[in-house]
Amino acid sequence: MIDPVQMFLQFFNQLPPQLQEIVRFLYSEPFIKAAIFPGALFSTMVGLFAVWFERKLFARVSLRIGPLHVGRVSGLLQLVADAVKLLSKERIIPEGVNRPLFVLMPCLALVLSLLLYAFLPFGAGWIIFPSDIGLLLFFLVAALTPVPIVLAGYASRSKYPFIGMSRMALQLFAYEIPLFLALLGVVLAAGSLNLEKIVEAQLAVPFAVTQVLGFIVFTATMLAETERLPFDIPTAEGEIVFGWQTEYSGVYFLMIQLAMFEKVLAFCFLAAIIYLGGWIGPPIPGVPETISAPFWVILKALLVFTFVALLRGVYPRLTIEKVLDLGWRYLIPLGLVNLILVASFSLAGPIIRP
Repeated sequence: MIDPVQMFLQFFNQLPPQLQEIVRFLYSEPFIKAAIFPGALFSTMVGLFAVWFERKLFARVSLRIGPLHVGRVSGLLQLVADAVKLLSKERIIPEGVNRPLFVLMPCLALVLSLLLYAFLPFGAGWIIFPSDIGLLLFFLVAALTPVPIVLAGYASRSKYPFIGMSRMALQLFAYEIPLFLALLGVVLAAGSLNLEKIVEAQLAVPFAVTQVLGFIVFTATMLAETERLPFDIPTAEGEIVFGWQTEYSGVYFLMIQLAMFEKVLAFCFLAAIIYLGGWIGPPIPGVPETISAPFWVILKALLVFTFVALLRGVYPRLTIEKVLDLGWRYLIPLGLVNLILVASFSLAGPIIRP
């Protein structure tokens, strides 16, 4: 019987040295993590699944069926049909826009949203860019993701995108501070900015239990950061057409929508890691820990995303005044109270950390 491994080794040894280096790189662990899991391929596939999942869930909440006919399994191929439709449309660039910024911003938004996955661990060692300040790096990239939105609204040179851009800026000013306060409570309790060590600090009990106020503040700010209902005022279609996205269509609109879903999913994964114990869960019989760890992270993130998607069907959009009042008058004080409680318990003894 022919041994396929021996055949591959013989073929590999016959290759020129330059091609051998390329093959070694393609089989290397860094490339597999960046390109397959938890990198580009995984993040793209989970983003497409989230679009289908939210459609089906919202349809059930509205007593409908959702995507059904395109594809034999619950309309799974509807996403492919929509993607082909958007890719085949003409790339329309309105007159008077700032053309370089208008074209570049959807690409930049998608790149920044995908970059968030570089700092998220899906298990011990399952991380693209391990760092002792991984949470800070995630917060840094997340703070940059609104920049393409603001520039896209400016580049459109239209009143509705400008209003949506202004709303987004006001919303960010109100919610960046409570988000930082919520993350600071986690860092103080775990004693580290390393996301893997933050998961290890939840061996006894997840931080969602010991920091209920912080978890509430993080959830609200996550919804505002990702423009999810009831905080989608920058794209409120009933008031300003579609906000900062109004002038975009075709492939540009496709990139923007994918970027938005990638961002909200990255925040869901972050919530699962820093508040729900990450990959900590009961062992699965017959399944090695290297496989069960990503399973628990993905499952917990899916539960968080289900909650986020449900809000679309059960809660109305807030007005700009209520959004700003909630951020400045309630979430910041709650974040400070949570931080004071965590600091008090940490000084009193090892109550929070196992």
